[in-house]
Amino acid sequence: MTGTARGGRKATAARALGAGAALFGLAGVLAPRALGAAYAVPDTPDTTSLIRLFGTRTLALAVWTFTARTPEEVDRLLAVGAGMNAVDAVLDLIASGGTDRAGARRSAATSGAFAVLALAIRSMKG
Repeated sequence: MTGTARGGRKATAARALGAGAALFGLAGVLAPRALGAAYAVPDTPDTTSLIRLFGTRTLALAVWTFTARTPEEVDRLLAVGAGMNAVDAVLDLIASGGTDRAGARRSAATSGAFAVLALAIRSMKG
């Protein structure tokens, strides 16, 4: 974030959320089997590939967090991230057929937490 998007508690909180997203993204790209194991995802070539795709998507949002130039852009990013994570959480709970139920609940909780944090940060004043 540059300029006015760089300062203040809201910008700091958004960057902290972006750092968390970057860690998840890197784990998905560099250690997909370990990340999958944390969520009880079966270890297959297909799931490894999908976890890497999740990682690149999450890394892209993290990069956007660190390059946002205006408060409005930060708010758009937080809205996109909240929506994406809310949908992920719901889908984890609905379509958990091939995933261990505890793993699906962990995944839903993680996505839900990111969604709630993004909305809470978005509601902060400058």
